[in-house]
Amino acid sequence: MIEVLALAGAVTKIAGGISSAVQAGKDMNSLMPHFGKLAQLEADINLAEKGKHKGPLGRLTSSEEEGFAIAQAKMAHKEAQNLLRETCMIYGPPGMWDMVVREQAEARRRHKEALEEQAAARDRLFWGLSLTLGVVVFLGGLGVMVYTADKLANG
Repeated sequence: MIEVLALAGAVTKIAGGISSAVQAGKDMNSLMPHFGKLAQLEADINLAEKGKHKGPLGRLTSSEEEGFAIAQAKMAHKEAQNLLRETCMIYGPPGMWDMVVREQAEARRRHKEALEEQAAARDRLFWGLSLTLGVVVFLGGLGVMVYTADKLANG
């Protein structure tokens, strides 16, 4: 489950840490997991924007606060990407930003697929349970109707 209200803060915190590490000259290999986390947050933002971060009943109770939090997270991510691009181009080794973009795209794709699979599984479970409950209620009602009709007809 994605905590929408915390996305913007997480993006800002991770981007600030990466920027500081690049300026300090940290090894690229130690920074790649942080760039991956930033890509995962972007996938979370995109999923929340589509409304797939909640279950079927939760989608009915979407609030304006959530919408503003998603917009804030999108703006924070865009600002973070711009800051990191500038920082990597100025302080990083040659080709660092291109490698980061490729790795982020791959991490974003993997995370998005996993999140969409989880959402689809949750939706299938919800609809399966709803269908089962509907059949049980229908059969119970049918049984009560037959029993009542029998009692009325046969006394």
